[in-house]
Amino acid sequence: MRGFMLKCANIFHSDWRSLDVLDADVAVVGSGPAGSLLALLLSKLGVNVVMLEASAHPRRKPCGEALNPGALQVLGRMGLFIEEGINRRSEPIRGWRLHYGKMMLEAAYPNRAAGIACPRALLDDWLVHEAVKAGARIEERVRVKGLLYEGGRASGVHGRTASGTPFAVSSRFVVGADGLGSIVAREAGLHRFGKLRKAAFTVHVSGVERLEPLIELHLQAGLVVGLAPVGGGLANMTLGTTGKKAGRASGRKTEFFREAIQQLPRLASRMESLRFEDDMIACGPFDRPNAPAAGSGVLLVGDAAGYFDPLTGQGIYRAFRTAELAAPILLEALGKNSVIPFDQYDRLVRQEFAGGTRLQRLIEYGTAHPLLFKSALRCLSMNQGLRSRLAAVIGDC
Repeated sequence: MRGFMLKCANIFHSDWRSLDVLDADVAVVGSGPAGSLLALLLSKLGVNVVMLEASAHPRRKPCGEALNPGALQVLGRMGLFIEEGINRRSEPIRGWRLHYGKMMLEAAYPNRAAGIACPRALLDDWLVHEAVKAGARIEERVRVKGLLYEGGRASGVHGRTASGTPFAVSSRFVVGADGLGSIVAREAGLHRFGKLRKAAFTVHVSGVERLEPLIELHLQAGLVVGLAPVGGGLANMTLGTTGKKAGRASGRKTEFFREAIQQLPRLASRMESLRFEDDMIACGPFDRPNAPAAGSGVLLVGDAAGYFDPLTGQGIYRAFRTAELAAPILLEALGKNSVIPFDQYDRLVRQEFAGGTRLQRLIEYGTAHPLLFKSALRCLSMNQGLRSRLAAVIGDC
């Protein structure tokens, strides 16, 4: 295998120089919540794992930064507790509140369950350190450009370091944990765009009045602003809008943000002392109907495995849960030296997230049809049982 890897590397650059890690059982491209948790689980089982990260930790990522109760439950099953792992007071999240015009809908997670809001830079850095403690390797500031193949099956990756030096890593399987624009999904022929075109801008803010331990969503046609308290008087503020409207933010993101807030009176009245505490970061579009795995030695986790819309704040849960589902599948595939178990992963992922994806699509459809959406909100406001069920689905309880 190493000879094959060297041969491939020499094909794409004559002065190839390898990284320290030349061989691995599993190469994980990306070290966000999905990649690092999967690396941790596999390493604890004795699998030789290398993570390849384009940037360096700690680093910010565009994200609503809320871990719902389901996400904390996944961590708990791994013996991981964010309150103990991160040296920062993380804010509990008890439920969510939705504002739409003059209507307001609020629901608590059932059985007094709670989530946590935490900056992604801290969360990701903690999980990477836990994975490394378990035996995983990480190579940072390396950008994967493509896959290596042997016998029609992915057998590693190649790319370049920050200094431009080519590298190659051989592995028995490759995991794409590299987000919405996954290079692994693209190179494996699994990457495609859906019809929904949305973009989001994320920034940390201070000076927001009356922050509560809730995820707030302020909606109107073509616009949503989400708020989540992340501790220290800061809040994560994420603005989502259509791709066409997002194009107007080019070169003037701060002004665009303030203009959007003024369109939401209930929110604007609490923003007189608003301060932006860091640069805005953007991402999207989100509609990526990928197949989770495709029998070519490649398996996808997290956003790389497909996503529709982050409105319900379930992204980190999906990342953790796909890692949890993928670990035993990869272990079986390694034992059998076969990609056949990947077919089971396909089915598991589709079944696991079918309900959440349907809800996301229903909300998207509803917000595009105001009268229908208002009628649905009225029904929910009068039915505690329905609100609790909705909160349970959004919280992945």
